[in-house]
Amino acid sequence: MAETADLIVVGGGIIGCAAVQHLAQLLPRSTRMVLCDRGAIAGATSGSCMGHLMVTPDDAQEYAFTARSVQLWRELNERHGGFDYNPTGALYLADDAADIELFAVLRQQFIDCGDRADILDAKQLRELEPGLAFDLPGALFYPGDGVVLPMLACRAMLQEARLHNPNVSVRPNCAIFGVRRAHGRVLGVDTAMGPIDAPIVVNATGVWAPDLAEMAGQPRLPIYPRAGNLAITGHHVTPIKTQLLEVSYIRFAHGTAKVDPTRTDDLGGHAVNMQPQTNGGCLIGSTRQFRGMDRTLNRELLHRSLLRAQRYAPGLAAAPIVRTWVGLRPFSIDKHPLIGPWPGLEGMWIAAGHEGLGISLAPITGLLLAQQIAGVKTAIDHRPYLPARFAP
Repeated sequence: MAETADLIVVGGGIIGCAAVQHLAQLLPRSTRMVLCDRGAIAGATSGSCMGHLMVTPDDAQEYAFTARSVQLWRELNERHGGFDYNPTGALYLADDAADIELFAVLRQQFIDCGDRADILDAKQLRELEPGLAFDLPGALFYPGDGVVLPMLACRAMLQEARLHNPNVSVRPNCAIFGVRRAHGRVLGVDTAMGPIDAPIVVNATGVWAPDLAEMAGQPRLPIYPRAGNLAITGHHVTPIKTQLLEVSYIRFAHGTAKVDPTRTDDLGGHAVNMQPQTNGGCLIGSTRQFRGMDRTLNRELLHRSLLRAQRYAPGLAAAPIVRTWVGLRPFSIDKHPLIGPWPGLEGMWIAAGHEGLGISLAPITGLLLAQQIAGVKTAIDHRPYLPARFAP
Protein backbone atom coordinates (compact mmCIF):
# COMPACT_ATOMS: atom_id res chain seq x y z
CA MET A 1 0.00 0.00 0.00
CA ALA A 2 1.37 3.40 -0.95
CA GLU A 3 2.22 6.04 1.60
CA THR A 4 0.18 9.22 1.21
CA ALA A 5 1.37 12.81 1.38
CA ASP A 6 0.05 16.20 0.36
CA LEU A 7 3.23 17.31 -1.34
CA ILE A 8 6.59 15.85 -2.40
CA VAL A 9 9.74 17.88 -3.03
CA VAL A 10 12.34 15.99 -5.06
CA GLY A 11 15.88 17.26 -4.55
CA GLY A 12 17.53 17.90 -1.20
CA GLY A 13 19.88 20.69 -2.26
CA ILE A 14 19.60 24.33 -1.25
CA ILE A 15 16.63 24.98 -3.60
CA GLY A 16 14.63 21.98 -2.37
CA CYS A 17 15.36 22.83 1.26
CA ALA A 18 14.31 26.45 0.74
CA ALA A 19 11.10 25.26 -0.90
CA VAL A 20 10.31 23.02 2.08
CA GLN A 21 11.09 25.86 4.50
CA HIS A 22 8.66 28.29 2.90
CA LEU A 23 5.99 25.71 2.12
CA ALA A 24 6.00 24.74 5.80
CA GLN A 25 5.47 28.38 6.72
CA LEU A 26 2.66 29.08 4.24
CA LEU A 27 0.68 25.86 4.09
CA PRO A 28 -1.44 24.49 6.97
CA ARG A 29 0.49 22.88 9.81
CA SER A 30 -1.25 19.59 9.03
CA THR A 31 0.24 19.40 5.50
CA ARG A 32 2.10 16.11 5.01
CA MET A 33 5.30 16.97 3.18
CA VAL A 34 8.10 14.67 2.03
CA LEU A 35 11.56 15.76 0.84
CA CYS A 36 13.39 13.06 -1.16
CA ASP A 37 16.97 12.99 -2.39
CA ARG A 38 18.85 10.20 -4.13
CA GLY A 39 21.84 10.80 -1.83
CA ALA A 40 22.70 12.92 1.17
CA ILE A 41 20.96 16.23 1.79
CA ALA A 42 23.16 18.96 0.22
CA GLY A 43 25.37 16.16 -1.06
CA ALA A 44 25.53 17.15 -4.73
CA THR A 45 25.69 20.66 -6.24
CA SER A 46 24.96 22.44 -2.95
CA GLY A 47 27.90 20.70 -1.33
CA SER A 48 30.21 21.50 -4.25
CA CYS A 49 29.82 25.22 -4.77
CA MET A 50 30.74 28.64 -3.50
CA GLY A 51 28.42 30.20 -0.94
CA HIS A 52 28.30 33.76 -2.19
CA LEU A 53 25.21 35.90 -1.71
CA MET A 54 25.22 38.32 -4.60
CA VAL A 55 22.97 41.26 -5.44
CA THR A 56 22.93 41.99 -9.17
CA PRO A 57 21.55 45.36 -10.35
CA ASP A 58 21.29 44.61 -14.08
CA ASP A 59 17.71 45.96 -14.08
CA ALA A 60 14.90 46.58 -11.60
CA GLN A 61 13.55 43.02 -11.85
CA GLU A 62 16.95 41.38 -11.39
CA TYR A 63 17.73 43.66 -8.47
CA ALA A 64 14.42 42.91 -6.75
CA PHE A 65 14.99 39.18 -7.28
CA THR A 66 18.51 39.06 -5.86
CA ALA A 67 18.26 41.79 -3.21
CA ARG A 68 15.10 40.34 -1.67
CA SER A 69 16.74 36.93 -1.55
CA VAL A 70 19.86 38.24 0.18
CA GLN A 71 17.58 40.03 2.65
CA LEU A 72 15.81 36.73 3.34
CA TRP A 73 19.24 35.21 4.08
CA ARG A 74 19.88 37.96 6.65
CA GLU A 75 16.50 37.35 8.25
CA LEU A 76 17.11 33.58 8.45
CA ASN A 77 20.44 34.27 10.10
CA GLU A 78 18.81 36.58 12.65
CA ARG A 79 16.12 33.99 13.47
CA HIS A 80 18.16 30.83 13.28
CA GLY A 81 21.85 31.23 12.44
CA GLY A 82 24.22 28.30 12.46
CA PHE A 83 25.33 28.41 8.81
CA ASP A 84 28.40 30.68 8.93
CA TYR A 85 26.66 33.74 7.54
CA ASN A 86 29.30 36.42 6.94
CA PRO A 87 28.24 39.87 5.65
CA THR A 88 31.52 40.51 3.89
CA GLY A 89 30.30 42.90 1.22
CA ALA A 90 31.94 42.59 -2.19
CA LEU A 91 34.84 44.28 -3.89
CA TYR A 92 34.77 44.39 -7.68
CA LEU A 93 38.43 44.68 -8.63
CA ALA A 94 40.03 46.43 -11.57
CA ASP A 95 43.17 45.01 -13.14
CA ASP A 96 43.95 48.04 -15.28
CA ALA A 97 42.66 51.52 -16.08
CA ALA A 98 40.21 50.19 -18.68
CA ASP A 99 38.38 48.21 -15.99
CA ILE A 100 37.78 51.36 -13.95
CA GLU A 101 35.38 52.62 -16.58
CA LEU A 102 33.06 49.74 -15.67
CA PHE A 103 32.79 50.94 -12.07
CA ALA A 104 30.76 54.02 -12.94
CA VAL A 105 28.32 51.88 -14.93
CA LEU A 106 27.90 49.32 -12.13
CA ARG A 107 27.65 52.01 -9.45
CA GLN A 108 24.93 53.83 -11.42
CA GLN A 109 23.00 50.58 -11.75
CA PHE A 110 22.95 50.22 -7.96
CA ILE A 111 21.91 53.87 -7.58
CA ASP A 112 19.11 53.44 -10.14
CA CYS A 113 17.81 50.58 -7.98
CA GLY A 114 17.79 52.78 -4.88
CA ASP A 115 20.95 51.25 -3.43
CA ARG A 116 24.53 52.40 -3.07
CA ALA A 117 28.06 51.36 -3.98
CA ASP A 118 31.35 53.21 -3.51
CA ILE A 119 34.23 53.63 -5.96
CA LEU A 120 37.58 53.25 -4.18
CA ASP A 121 40.89 54.54 -5.46
CA ALA A 122 44.10 52.55 -5.01
CA LYS A 123 44.85 54.04 -1.57
CA GLN A 124 41.34 53.42 -0.23
CA LEU A 125 41.43 49.86 -1.57
CA ARG A 126 44.71 49.09 0.24
CA GLU A 127 43.29 50.54 3.47
CA LEU A 128 40.31 48.19 3.23
CA GLU A 129 42.26 45.13 2.01
CA PRO A 130 45.99 45.50 2.73
CA GLY A 131 46.67 41.99 1.42
CA LEU A 132 45.89 42.92 -2.17
CA ALA A 133 48.45 43.69 -4.86
CA PHE A 134 49.82 47.24 -4.59
CA ASP A 135 49.43 48.01 -8.29
CA LEU A 136 45.65 47.54 -8.42
CA PRO A 137 44.15 50.83 -9.61
CA GLY A 138 40.92 50.64 -7.60
CA ALA A 139 37.67 48.83 -6.91
CA LEU A 140 33.94 49.21 -6.46
CA PHE A 141 32.70 48.26 -2.99
CA TYR A 142 29.14 47.02 -2.53
CA PRO A 143 28.29 46.39 1.15
CA GLY A 144 25.21 44.20 0.66
CA ASP A 145 26.78 40.88 -0.40
CA GLY A 146 27.81 38.06 1.90
CA VAL A 147 28.87 34.44 2.26
CA VAL A 148 27.21 31.36 3.76
CA LEU A 149 28.12 27.69 4.14
CA PRO A 150 25.47 25.98 1.98
CA MET A 151 25.49 22.57 3.68
CA LEU A 152 24.76 24.07 7.08
CA ALA A 153 22.22 26.42 5.50
CA CYS A 154 20.24 23.44 4.21
CA ARG A 155 20.09 22.08 7.74
CA ALA A 156 18.93 25.43 9.12
CA MET A 157 16.16 25.66 6.52
CA LEU A 158 14.87 22.18 7.32
CA GLN A 159 15.04 22.80 11.06
CA GLU A 160 12.98 25.94 10.61
CA ALA A 161 10.51 24.02 8.42
CA ARG A 162 9.95 21.50 11.19
CA LEU A 163 9.32 24.26 13.69
CA HIS A 164 6.34 25.31 11.56
CA ASN A 165 5.23 21.85 10.48
CA PRO A 166 6.07 18.64 12.40
CA ASN A 167 4.75 16.62 9.44
CA VAL A 168 7.83 17.40 7.30
CA SER A 169 9.63 14.14 6.50
CA VAL A 170 13.19 14.25 5.10
CA ARG A 171 14.33 11.17 3.13
CA PRO A 172 17.98 11.03 2.08
CA ASN A 173 19.07 8.06 -0.04
CA CYS A 174 15.56 7.90 -1.46
CA ALA A 175 15.89 7.92 -5.25
CA ILE A 176 12.86 8.53 -7.46
CA PHE A 177 12.28 5.80 -10.06
CA GLY A 178 9.05 7.05 -11.58
CA VAL A 179 6.38 9.74 -11.53
CA ARG A 180 2.88 8.29 -11.56
CA ARG A 181 0.24 10.24 -13.43
CA ALA A 182 -3.16 9.87 -15.06
CA HIS A 183 -5.55 12.09 -17.00
CA GLY A 184 -3.00 14.91 -17.22
CA ARG A 185 -2.17 15.20 -13.54
CA VAL A 186 0.37 13.93 -11.02
CA LEU A 187 -0.61 11.05 -8.75
CA GLY A 188 2.66 10.47 -6.90
CA VAL A 189 6.15 9.00 -7.21
CA ASP A 190 7.85 5.63 -6.95
CA THR A 191 10.88 5.77 -4.65
CA ALA A 192 13.58 3.50 -3.30
CA MET A 193 11.57 3.35 -0.08
CA GLY A 194 8.28 2.56 -1.79
CA PRO A 195 5.52 4.49 -3.59
CA ILE A 196 4.16 7.78 -2.29
CA ASP A 197 0.79 9.15 -3.41
CA ALA A 198 0.60 12.95 -3.61
CA PRO A 199 -1.18 15.50 -5.82
CA ILE A 200 1.83 17.87 -5.93
CA VAL A 201 5.42 17.07 -6.91
CA VAL A 202 8.13 19.75 -6.94
CA ASN A 203 11.10 19.15 -9.24
CA ALA A 204 14.06 20.80 -7.47
CA THR A 205 16.74 18.48 -8.78
CA GLY A 206 19.07 21.01 -10.41
CA VAL A 207 21.13 19.51 -13.23
CA TRP A 208 18.94 16.39 -13.03
CA ALA A 209 15.70 18.36 -13.50
CA PRO A 210 15.46 17.42 -17.22
CA ASP A 211 15.67 13.73 -16.27
CA LEU A 212 12.82 14.00 -13.75
CA ALA A 213 10.70 15.93 -16.27
CA GLU A 214 11.27 13.17 -18.82
CA MET A 215 10.42 10.58 -16.17
CA ALA A 216 7.07 12.36 -15.80
CA GLY A 217 6.42 11.99 -19.52
CA GLN A 218 7.24 15.63 -20.28
CA PRO A 219 9.80 17.23 -22.64
CA ARG A 220 13.31 17.60 -21.26
CA LEU A 221 13.77 20.97 -19.60
CA PRO A 222 16.40 23.27 -21.23
CA ILE A 223 18.78 23.03 -18.26
CA TYR A 224 22.40 21.96 -18.80
CA PRO A 225 25.28 21.20 -16.43
CA ARG A 226 28.06 23.78 -16.37
CA ALA A 227 31.16 22.58 -14.52
CA GLY A 228 33.12 24.71 -12.08
CA ASN A 229 36.55 23.91 -10.59
CA LEU A 230 37.14 25.15 -7.05
CA ALA A 231 39.97 25.19 -4.54
CA ILE A 232 40.21 26.04 -0.85
CA THR A 233 43.21 26.94 1.26
CA GLY A 234 44.06 25.73 4.74
CA HIS A 235 42.58 27.41 7.81
CA HIS A 236 43.75 30.80 9.04
CA VAL A 237 45.80 31.73 5.98
CA THR A 238 43.39 33.87 3.95
CA PRO A 239 44.87 37.23 2.93
CA ILE A 240 41.39 38.77 2.50
CA LYS A 241 38.34 39.61 4.59
CA THR A 242 35.99 40.80 1.81
CA GLN A 243 34.50 38.81 -1.03
CA LEU A 244 36.53 39.67 -4.13
CA LEU A 245 35.44 39.54 -7.75
CA GLU A 246 37.05 40.73 -10.92
CA VAL A 247 34.74 43.35 -12.37
CA SER A 248 34.76 41.20 -15.51
CA TYR A 249 33.15 38.42 -13.44
CA ILE A 250 29.73 39.92 -14.05
CA ARG A 251 30.12 39.66 -17.80
CA PHE A 252 31.63 36.20 -17.57
CA ALA A 253 29.30 34.62 -15.04
CA HIS A 254 26.00 36.25 -15.92
CA GLY A 255 26.32 37.15 -19.57
CA THR A 256 24.97 35.19 -22.51
CA ALA A 257 26.70 31.86 -23.06
CA LYS A 258 28.98 31.99 -26.08
CA VAL A 259 28.90 28.26 -26.75
CA ASP A 260 26.23 25.67 -27.31
CA PRO A 261 25.64 24.16 -23.83
CA THR A 262 24.76 20.81 -25.37
CA ARG A 263 28.34 20.42 -26.61
CA THR A 264 30.98 18.73 -24.48
CA ASP A 265 34.10 20.26 -26.06
CA ASP A 266 33.86 23.74 -24.53
CA LEU A 267 37.37 24.93 -23.53
CA GLY A 268 35.91 26.91 -20.64
CA GLY A 269 36.98 30.15 -19.03
CA HIS A 270 37.51 31.76 -15.64
CA ALA A 271 37.09 35.00 -13.72
CA VAL A 272 38.26 35.44 -10.14
CA ASN A 273 35.89 35.07 -7.22
CA MET A 274 37.48 34.69 -3.78
CA GLN A 275 35.60 34.26 -0.53
CA PRO A 276 36.97 34.43 3.03
CA GLN A 277 35.72 31.60 5.22
CA THR A 278 34.90 31.88 8.91
CA ASN A 279 37.67 29.37 9.69
CA GLY A 280 40.23 31.65 8.07
CA GLY A 281 40.46 29.77 4.80
CA CYS A 282 39.97 31.22 1.33
CA LEU A 283 37.64 29.65 -1.24
CA ILE A 284 38.81 30.30 -4.81
CA GLY A 285 36.88 30.12 -8.09
CA SER A 286 35.43 30.55 -10.56
CA THR A 287 35.71 28.54 -13.73
CA ARG A 288 32.88 27.67 -16.12
CA GLN A 289 32.81 24.94 -18.74
CA PHE A 290 30.10 23.02 -20.59
CA ARG A 291 31.09 19.35 -20.77
CA GLY A 292 28.00 17.38 -19.82
CA MET A 293 27.95 15.56 -16.48
CA ASP A 294 31.74 15.12 -16.39
CA ARG A 295 33.08 16.02 -12.92
CA THR A 296 36.76 15.38 -13.65
CA LEU A 297 38.98 18.15 -12.33
CA ASN A 298 40.27 20.37 -15.15
CA ARG A 299 43.72 20.98 -13.70
CA GLU A 300 44.84 23.37 -16.43
CA LEU A 301 41.77 25.57 -16.08
CA LEU A 302 41.97 25.52 -12.29
CA HIS A 303 45.68 26.37 -12.42
CA ARG A 304 44.91 29.42 -14.56
CA SER A 305 42.23 30.43 -12.08
CA LEU A 306 44.63 30.14 -9.12
CA LEU A 307 47.29 32.18 -10.88
CA ARG A 308 44.69 34.85 -11.60
CA ALA A 309 43.68 34.89 -7.92
CA GLN A 310 47.34 35.32 -6.92
CA ARG A 311 47.58 38.31 -9.22
CA TYR A 312 45.04 40.10 -7.01
CA ALA A 313 46.06 38.59 -3.64
CA PRO A 314 49.77 37.66 -3.86
CA GLY A 315 49.71 36.05 -0.41
CA LEU A 316 47.75 33.14 -1.86
CA ALA A 317 50.95 31.91 -3.53
CA ALA A 318 52.18 30.77 -0.10
CA ALA A 319 48.80 29.46 1.10
CA PRO A 320 48.45 25.66 1.07
CA ILE A 321 45.62 24.35 -1.12
CA VAL A 322 44.02 21.58 0.91
CA ARG A 323 41.20 20.55 -1.42
CA THR A 324 40.13 20.89 -5.04
CA TRP A 325 36.86 19.70 -6.58
CA VAL A 326 34.28 20.17 -9.32
CA GLY A 327 30.63 21.15 -9.07
CA LEU A 328 27.92 21.19 -11.74
CA ARG A 329 25.76 24.29 -12.04
CA PRO A 330 22.25 23.99 -13.57
CA PHE A 331 22.38 26.43 -16.50
CA SER A 332 19.01 27.51 -17.91
CA ILE A 333 19.16 28.24 -21.62
CA ASP A 334 17.74 31.78 -21.21
CA LYS A 335 19.75 32.53 -18.03
CA HIS A 336 16.64 32.68 -15.83
CA PRO A 337 15.57 29.96 -13.39
CA LEU A 338 12.30 28.06 -13.77
CA ILE A 339 10.01 28.65 -10.78
CA GLY A 340 6.36 27.66 -10.92
CA PRO A 341 3.90 25.11 -12.35
CA TRP A 342 4.59 23.07 -15.46
CA PRO A 343 1.53 23.54 -17.68
CA GLY A 344 1.83 20.13 -19.32
CA LEU A 345 1.09 18.16 -16.16
CA GLU A 346 -1.18 19.40 -13.38
CA GLY A 347 0.46 19.13 -9.98
CA MET A 348 4.01 19.23 -11.36
CA TRP A 349 6.03 22.24 -10.16
CA ILE A 350 9.59 23.24 -10.99
CA ALA A 351 12.31 25.11 -9.09
CA ALA A 352 15.58 24.71 -11.00
CA GLY A 353 18.01 26.33 -13.44
CA HIS A 354 19.82 28.91 -11.28
CA GLU A 355 23.34 28.27 -12.68
CA GLY A 356 25.86 30.08 -10.43
CA LEU A 357 23.30 31.99 -8.32
CA GLY A 358 21.54 29.04 -6.69
CA ILE A 359 22.79 29.84 -3.20
CA SER A 360 21.98 33.53 -3.54
CA LEU A 361 18.51 32.88 -4.94
CA ALA A 362 17.42 29.90 -2.84
CA PRO A 363 15.30 31.84 -0.30
CA ILE A 364 13.39 33.90 -2.88
CA THR A 365 12.91 30.80 -5.03
CA GLY A 366 11.44 28.87 -2.12
CA LEU A 367 9.22 31.82 -1.23
CA LEU A 368 7.93 32.41 -4.78
CA LEU A 369 7.22 28.73 -5.25
CA ALA A 370 5.42 28.42 -1.90
CA GLN A 371 3.38 31.57 -2.51
CA GLN A 372 2.20 30.26 -5.88
CA ILE A 373 1.27 26.86 -4.45
CA ALA A 374 -0.49 28.52 -1.50
CA GLY A 375 -2.35 30.84 -3.89
CA VAL A 376 -1.19 34.10 -2.29
CA LYS A 377 0.36 37.25 -3.76
CA THR A 378 4.02 36.80 -4.56
CA ALA A 379 6.71 38.94 -2.91
CA ILE A 380 8.01 40.12 -6.29
CA ASP A 381 6.88 39.65 -9.88
CA HIS A 382 7.22 35.91 -10.48
CA ARG A 383 6.18 35.90 -14.13
CA PRO A 384 9.68 36.13 -15.69
CA TYR A 385 10.51 32.77 -14.09
CA LEU A 386 7.43 30.77 -15.00
CA PRO A 387 8.36 27.45 -16.66
CA ALA A 388 5.51 27.90 -19.12
CA ARG A 389 7.85 29.91 -21.35
CA PHE A 390 9.42 26.58 -22.35
CA ALA A 391 6.23 24.59 -22.73
CA PRO A 392 5.65 23.18 -26.24
